[in-house]
Amino acid sequence: MSRRQSVLVGGAPPPGGDASGRLEVAALLEERTHVSGIGWRLSTPDGTDTIRAETLRYGRSRVHSQLVAVRDGLEEARRRGCQRLVVYVPDPLVASLLRGAPHARLRRAEAEAAWLRPRLAGFASVTIDSGHPPHPELWHAVGEALDAGLHAVAEREEHRVLVMERTIERAKGVVLERAPTGWVANGRYCVRLDPMHCDCPAWTARWGRAPLAGRRALRLPCKHLVALAMREGLWVPADLAELARRAPL
Repeated sequence: MSRRQSVLVGGAPPPGGDASGRLEVAALLEERTHVSGIGWRLSTPDGTDTIRAETLRYGRSRVHSQLVAVRDGLEEARRRGCQRLVVYVPDPLVASLLRGAPHARLRRAEAEAAWLRPRLAGFASVTIDSGHPPHPELWHAVGEALDAGLHAVAEREEHRVLVMERTIERAKGVVLERAPTGWVANGRYCVRLDPMHCDCPAWTARWGRAPLAGRRALRLPCKHLVALAMREGLWVPADLAELARRAPL
């Protein structure tokens, strides 16, 4: 079974469940490490939303990762008592597989979809739609899950350069704003370089659990710290990694 790490949980099931629901899934795959960030958002008519995102350490493909997210979301929908369900998936191919269409080149994804179809049939009605942009909160949670997974595989030395390169690419999308204590990244996390610190899970939660020696040897900066370092003109992956090693413990 694939190893997963929960990085964000929001919302709570309403008492007694509800008859209908809207399930939206999203996934990001880093193809060289096969690390995925997957997640789902379940909305019910009473206005309750639940968002959950996880790291999937051995995602087989982008399509397979989306199907695993569907599987997890369906379990929550059933637990919440949903009877009528609308399922939104990013990729039309995922929707096609869930409806029973074969795909010779995606055997694992096809097998996952075949396992899911009887679960879908267990609801009173299911509508599958595709092609809609993910909800911003869901997309953010999935990105955080991918970051956490990439930092986990960075413990293996051969992946450190790859993870740093990927982090630099993701850092280009970070929005930085001035704050009294330094900077705020993406309107969420306080971040500064001197001394190096970020409030995000990829920096605090992930490395806070590591032994002291491990933190000094292996810690890599999160995308928010990289974005701030790049703003100051620091782009070289090795220099960014060394900056993290010198950070306060």
